[in-house]
Amino acid sequence: MKPFNHFIYRYWDALLAASVVFIWILLYARHGGIGISPDSVAYLSTADNIVHRFSFTDYNELPFIQFPLGYPIFLALVQLISPNNLIQTAPVLNGLLYAGLLFMSSYIFRQMRSYHPAAKLLLLFFLATSSALLEVYSMLWSETLFLFLVLLFFIVFLRYLCTLQYRDLFIAAIIAAMVFVVRYAGITTIITGSLLILFNAQLHGKKKLQHLLVFGIPGISLASWNLIRNHWVSGTFTGVRQKATRTLTENLDRVGEVLRYWFPLPESVPVWTLVAGALILLIALSYVLYTLLQQQYFTGTEHIVALFVLIYAAFMLTISSVSRFESLSSRLLAPAYIPILLLLATGSVYLIQRKHLLVKTMALILVLGTYGYAQQHHYANNSYTWEGVSYAGIPGYTEDQWKKSALIAYMKNKEGEFTGTTIFSNSNDALFFLSGIRAFPLPHKDLPEEIRGFRQTKSFYLIWFFYGENPDLIGLEYIQQHYPIKASWQFKDGIIFSF
Repeated sequence: MKPFNHFIYRYWDALLAASVVFIWILLYARHGGIGISPDSVAYLSTADNIVHRFSFTDYNELPFIQFPLGYPIFLALVQLISPNNLIQTAPVLNGLLYAGLLFMSSYIFRQMRSYHPAAKLLLLFFLATSSALLEVYSMLWSETLFLFLVLLFFIVFLRYLCTLQYRDLFIAAIIAAMVFVVRYAGITTIITGSLLILFNAQLHGKKKLQHLLVFGIPGISLASWNLIRNHWVSGTFTGVRQKATRTLTENLDRVGEVLRYWFPLPESVPVWTLVAGALILLIALSYVLYTLLQQQYFTGTEHIVALFVLIYAAFMLTISSVSRFESLSSRLLAPAYIPILLLLATGSVYLIQRKHLLVKTMALILVLGTYGYAQQHHYANNSYTWEGVSYAGIPGYTEDQWKKSALIAYMKNKEGEFTGTTIFSNSNDALFFLSGIRAFPLPHKDLPEEIRGFRQTKSFYLIWFFYGENPDLIGLEYIQQHYPIKASWQFKDGIIFSF
């Protein structure tokens, strides 16, 4: 009983916060189930194909190459051991992963130099009520596993920095490899770990090179295998990637929008967003630069967390300015969210623990006031979300507007009429998820080879969803310019065309 009592004593607050988020996720998913996006359909179908055919293909029966294979493999393992299907299991799975985040955040914060139990309790309940994290863990997204593994990497790498043992370094490399193969942005953990080894003054010359190799080679192994496999089956490493259309300035504006979603920053006064961004950057930089200038050892939790924040932010801004994908959102930037909060929390405790009474009092008032204001911001965001989720479901393909689609119902009833025909759709993932009917995606506007392939089709059905319009794909106007309409069936949520 002693180990159990010791665990409860140390982590009672994390246990309480974890109970809250677990129930919260189950309540979110009560109406229609876990949130499903286009990415989710690809993950689910690939996991199902791995389990039943040991085939790394998606719902189009094409090689799964757009994203790394780590998350679909994880889902396949869950499916093998779960008595229910993945859709039913997902809310429990996400609740457990979210709970794990809270326990690991509790542990990491305890390792920081400026720590206080009351601050830990406030931090955990800030994370438990965070609209940013609730958004991620109410969806079937790879970020749910990615965030979990990033915090696990912090913990394992901290142990290595304390021992400098090859065994601990190798374990950290394996965790980093798993992060990297869940999302390509996981390369930031490889960069973070490598820089911490390079900066470590306790390692010299040949020893430093050996540690870099022991960490780096296993760390990139899984993602390298994934990329080689992608090239083998498709001729591309990560599928067709388009050049970015957003500038660095536009991406910085998107980061500002995310910060306003995370924190109570008024949109009408942009300077506050700039101040908040600059403060976060300054805090992270201060831990790294101060240690470098003082020629001290990089052995603290703050060093790992601060360096990761800087590297991840720089990586996402760079890659989004080079390659086109969805605009920078809270989901994509979420891996930096908990590290930022950890730095803000330990910085707040540092100010409150000053000996000067006036500084201590002012810092305490400022921190508690800001915390209360931020929780009010969470309440507003969560109330707005719950208003829709409670009666219509989580936004995505399990939401009522999709599940109760008249077009989908017609397709399912008349499935035999479409067998053996060529079908295109502007939301082929939704069509497959909701009806099991396969359709080809429409070509992208700026990819001539895709358009040429599409134009070779002489006759086809087009399933057009009003909710699924995508400005990157060719539209109805283009199709009607090149194909005469033979027949059409109009529904409240879409149209079926025969061309």
